[in-house]
Amino acid sequence: MRLITKKSEIKEILEKSFVIYNQNGLEGFVNAIHSEILANKVKFPILEYCGETIYEKLPENQHILFCDHIQQLKTEGGNVLLGIILQKRLKSHFKESITKATEYIADADIWYVCDIIGERVFGFSLLHQPQKTIPTIKKLSNHTTNWVIRSLGAGTHYAIKKGLEKEHVQTMFEILLSMANTKDKEIRQGVGWASKTTAKFHPDIIELYQKDIQNTELVANWFRKKIEIGLNRNNYVKKN
Repeated sequence: MRLITKKSEIKEILEKSFVIYNQNGLEGFVNAIHSEILANKVKFPILEYCGETIYEKLPENQHILFCDHIQQLKTEGGNVLLGIILQKRLKSHFKESITKATEYIADADIWYVCDIIGERVFGFSLLHQPQKTIPTIKKLSNHTTNWVIRSLGAGTHYAIKKGLEKEHVQTMFEILLSMANTKDKEIRQGVGWASKTTAKFHPDIIELYQKDIQNTELVANWFRKKIEIGLNRNNYVKKN
């Protein structure tokens, strides 16, 4: 395993990989990406560039098939490629991108799959297409797989941190509140993360829902603790 830190190095690998694609097709291309990139240690920004390049240069009708192959390899870096390619397809293939992201996350066997894809697909979509994405997230909040629900929290955290409009943050907080009594560890992780970020960036929204937050029958103590951490971070930023 080697460390790849330079964009110039990844460019060279990608160029060679596309030569293999032209000679041997998609299977050869996937094998090259796996052995030369994903089997090595590559920083996420470089992997994101890699995903963007593959999206641009690989024929559109090969995108999803490529993603399916990469997902089956179960590499950490592969999730970055999946997230970026599906993110790039959101504008023209919204439903398919959301469906595939959900499918890949539901098949996860470790937490980082949820967070990597959740931020890059659900989070990006929420930030840039909130009206279209919020109903989808609300529906997915009842998904049977806890990994999927955790990923919604990661996506919400990303969107709020990147500047999601306040009215949409408030709507998302109501969805988070509906899950504030869960005992599932993974869901708590995602929902708690997003709630903490809400409190950090929008303490006035927290104030607005104080009565609901303090309802011990509907809201578990872990949720209140996350809110408290977020409010403390907001106060710290104000003081400094």
